[in-house]
Amino acid sequence: MDNLKPILSVDEQIQHLKDKGVRFEIMDEESARHYLTEHNNYFKLTSYRKNYAKHPDGENRGKYIDLDFAYLVDIAVIDMQLRYMIVPMALDIEHHTKLQLLRKVENHSEDGYQIVQDYIDSLSANQKAIYDGEIDRNRGNVYCGDIIDKYDGAYPIWAFLEVIPFGRLVSFYSFCADRFADKNMKNNFYRLLTCKEIRNASAHSNCILNDLKARTASHDTNAGVTKALMNIKGMNTNFRKNRMSNARIQQIVTLLYMHKEIVTSEGVHENEGKGLHDVITSAFKNKDYYKNNPMLKGTFDFLKLVVDSWYTHE
Repeated sequence: MDNLKPILSVDEQIQHLKDKGVRFEIMDEESARHYLTEHNNYFKLTSYRKNYAKHPDGENRGKYIDLDFAYLVDIAVIDMQLRYMIVPMALDIEHHTKLQLLRKVENHSEDGYQIVQDYIDSLSANQKAIYDGEIDRNRGNVYCGDIIDKYDGAYPIWAFLEVIPFGRLVSFYSFCADRFADKNMKNNFYRLLTCKEIRNASAHSNCILNDLKARTASHDTNAGVTKALMNIKGMNTNFRKNRMSNARIQQIVTLLYMHKEIVTSEGVHENEGKGLHDVITSAFKNKDYYKNNPMLKGTFDFLKLVVDSWYTHE
């Protein structure tokens, strides 16, 4: 337990940042002290330092290169605004995924009760226990507890979709994709898994722009997403590959793609598009902060290119 770090006071936090080469020129120490006391916590804010390189040698060895405290605050604001867009967009995707499933079941003349039972029967003992836990946690829930009470043990699909969490919806979607031998649905399933990750991170207020270095993605970008990106005017192949090799950017862009593809409401698209463009405007408000950081500048340029292409804005 000797490696436990002590809790630092706000003044000690500022001094520690100064020792690491962080400047307090744009935002002075008093303003930074107020910010760390009233607006954000030190651990969360300083996670954005991962986007900055350190001097490899010399008298400043180990100190950050060209990093002002104001830069961290600016990224934190952009991150927050982006998270606040990702959550409602994920809800849109969830809603329209349910609508698509209902249409597919109807088009295949499925029994609405039997398909749910067949899915439950397909679960392993361990998977079934997890599913039962999900249902039990919603018993007595003011919003869907009455649905469980009414249909418990024999859910029609329209009721089942109202009581399961997003992760279970994605699992059920995969089951239906296999049942209908629907290749597009199977592709959507993999994209939905990616959406689930960024949706959960955003809903739990995890930082999402605090590690933007290349080659952190655990798998290649979905082929459909890659094709759509390649069709964007002005998109450079190496630029695309580099940015999409970052796990976080890969997830964000996949969610934007799925929203574009699966959400059929024009009004929703227009509304979310406006919000996305507001985020991009915020990212470029202090663009001079990032002119000496190719990774951050490249990330914001890339996201702007995608949003401008996929989401119209007047």
